[in-house]
Amino acid sequence: MKSRSKRLRQMIVLFALVVITSASQSASEPKQLQDQAIKRIDLFVEHFRKTGDFKTRVAELLVPAQNELVASYQAFNAQGDLAGAALSLIKLGTIQRALSQWQPAVEIYQEAVKTARAAKHSAHHADALTGLAMAEDNSRNSASALVRIEEAIELARSLSDKKYLFEALSVKAEVLTRQGNLAAAADSLNRALDLAPQVTEEKLFYPYLDRGDVYQKLADKCDVQKDTSVCQKQYELARADYERARAVAQKRGWSGLQKLTDSFLSGLATKQAMLQSQGRMNEQVKQSSLFHPKRAGDVLVSEQFAMINPDVADTLAPIYEELQRYEKLAGGFADISAARSAHTDGLMRQARGDLDGALVALLKAVDLVEKDRGKLSDERTRGKFVEDKISFYHAPALVYLEKKRHAEAFTLLERSKSRAMADLLASRAVTLGSIEERSLYAATVELKTKIAKQQEEQFRLIARAAKKEEIAEKGAEIQKLEGQFLTQLGRLAKEAPKAQELIVAPAATLDQLQQAMRAERFEVLQYLVQETSLIIWHAGADSVHVRSVFLPRRELIDKITALQSSLSDRNAKFDATTAKELFLFLVQPVLSWIKAERLVIIPHDELHGLAFQALLNPADGLFLGERFQLSYAPSATVLLNLKRAASIAKGNLLAIADPDIEAAPKEVAAIAALYAERSKVIDATLAREADVKTLVAGYDVVHLSVHGKFDASEPLFSYLKLSPGQGDDGKLTAAEMFGLPLQSACLVVLSACETGKAEVTRGDEVIGLTRALLYAGAGSLVLSQWEVDSESTALWMQTFYREAQLKPFAEAARLALRAVKSHPDFSHPYYWAAFTLITR
Repeated sequence: MKSRSKRLRQMIVLFALVVITSASQSASEPKQLQDQAIKRIDLFVEHFRKTGDFKTRVAELLVPAQNELVASYQAFNAQGDLAGAALSLIKLGTIQRALSQWQPAVEIYQEAVKTARAAKHSAHHADALTGLAMAEDNSRNSASALVRIEEAIELARSLSDKKYLFEALSVKAEVLTRQGNLAAAADSLNRALDLAPQVTEEKLFYPYLDRGDVYQKLADKCDVQKDTSVCQKQYELARADYERARAVAQKRGWSGLQKLTDSFLSGLATKQAMLQSQGRMNEQVKQSSLFHPKRAGDVLVSEQFAMINPDVADTLAPIYEELQRYEKLAGGFADISAARSAHTDGLMRQARGDLDGALVALLKAVDLVEKDRGKLSDERTRGKFVEDKISFYHAPALVYLEKKRHAEAFTLLERSKSRAMADLLASRAVTLGSIEERSLYAATVELKTKIAKQQEEQFRLIARAAKKEEIAEKGAEIQKLEGQFLTQLGRLAKEAPKAQELIVAPAATLDQLQQAMRAERFEVLQYLVQETSLIIWHAGADSVHVRSVFLPRRELIDKITALQSSLSDRNAKFDATTAKELFLFLVQPVLSWIKAERLVIIPHDELHGLAFQALLNPADGLFLGERFQLSYAPSATVLLNLKRAASIAKGNLLAIADPDIEAAPKEVAAIAALYAERSKVIDATLAREADVKTLVAGYDVVHLSVHGKFDASEPLFSYLKLSPGQGDDGKLTAAEMFGLPLQSACLVVLSACETGKAEVTRGDEVIGLTRALLYAGAGSLVLSQWEVDSESTALWMQTFYREAQLKPFAEAARLALRAVKSHPDFSHPYYWAAFTLITR
């Protein structure tokens, strides 16, 4: 605190050195100086609203306003008027924000908060906290910004003037939008706009604009492959709010802001037109026979990756012009606008055939995104941040592939895959060293997940125009949870101050991956799903092959859905036709180059939900899981960060069996026999959740044969069923698993239903049990993709453990698959294809 105050005093002195005031100004009362400064700031803001110009009146208005505020602050301080001093500091912070001087703004607002608190002036206190949240958010310290804004909201609720609550809720929405938590941002904006009758009309412009932006981002994220009408509805909601914002600007005579809104509306119209075109293409694809191959020659494979088409450049030109206009209007307030502009410029250059110029522009866009991303302080925000910017990474990677520069392309793709997860794993040992710190972090994750789920539910209530009472009741639940979360963050900051800090993990390089391949004897198939094509990488120890397969994403999704439906239902007929087609699309184009027995699959997008082991080679009738030792990884970076699989032959085992699962006790007994006195077996009905959270510490192998459930609405609430007690409900959730002490576990096996299912975001972040268990320290994982049969599972597990005593995990998994498949009652892939191995 002392060093910050000293720095602030130095800053004030620096401001004072440039003060050139007349004798009349120096003799003015501090209140007069303050009022004059506020008037100048208001004139500057009005000038911007009318012209969109940030620069020309800085010297005329902001510099003298700054001088007047410094003088008034010093005079108020001398008089002991802390409330007046706080307001001068708040307005000084406003000037620093206008100049995009975020760190000075943070320090000034921090002092304003301290001064307003000492003055016991709640309105200034709330105002200063709101300003501090904005400044911290723009400094990319979103975790701290959320804490500040929650404090501001709590203070503002008690004030009769609702403008403070309105402003705080609006700023909270900005922070949440930057984090990618769009449902929560919409909730905050709805709460702000509910106060519209109690604030002046001019304050409504930005909340309408921001809510329109939220709706547009939701539309950008929605899956156009499944139902374009859902996306169109979101775009229409965005249009309605942009129109409301434009009406406010027009009524107030704010030509600059009106032009800004017009640029939003123009961009929205272009996106809607592109969406309609996508819908028409989806229908055409349905009618095509190209996507039902019978043999290898039926699949269209090429080495062309970058689209060169002047017509595309012409389509992009008006979008680029709008982005440039917006970038100019937004000034220093919209950092990402420069990245979007550079990205679009690169796409236009690529379409015209200027690949070198395209790379320069596209890489500039990536660098701008990375600069912003690295400043974000927590993994959820980092993961969400890139979701609508993922194409920024893919576009230059495809140009690199076109130029045969495989190493650069590989690194770019790695920078786009599961980056927040890689950062999280790399940060684990540095930021959370003790079990107590990890448990505290897990509790914070769980509370944050509860809030997110409630906000999603409220968003759906609003979308379907539910009763106001229902919406209000849900809002009250959210507010209660937010209060608890604020308290939890305070504990985290005090007891585990580094918990919210993330290291930026460097993306794996192709050379690093190939070095590991040579040492560990495996090869990799890595995928990139595009709207109209599928990119397949085959990487061997000394070779790389990349191919583009003509397969629209819509067709791929339909095939995956069809195959998985036939796999996850024992009563369904296995869809061998689709299993063969997917083999021809996903494996056949690079099959001749695969030399190793062990193959690591790095999926992308919808491929994360595909059981590759059930793909069927039409040429020899072998399933991929029979032919190769298969394992999976979210990305090459995560793969290389995993502990190398160690022998479990001499390890110790903790096994928990649920007697309600018919074959579970038998399964666990057979596995425990391999470990004799080095095993501990517990009945799940006696294994309390609270006990298990500590029991797993120190074991090399943890085997849980219990019921599991995947929660599609909030994957971090997916759980394993144990026994309740000591305040726990008996459901060990993924959120809670972040705190498990699994540092000694070289293998964790969840012999339960749906434990391998996960949500995969646009940033290829895998959200579910996998993420939590790897973070908790597990070296390798065995998980299930669907509700499994207990008898076939017991056979798979017993075979796997027996073979894994002397063989690598991937080979043990292949032998387990073969053992189950050869059983006369278990030939259907439902029985043997459910299990996924994640290992190094």
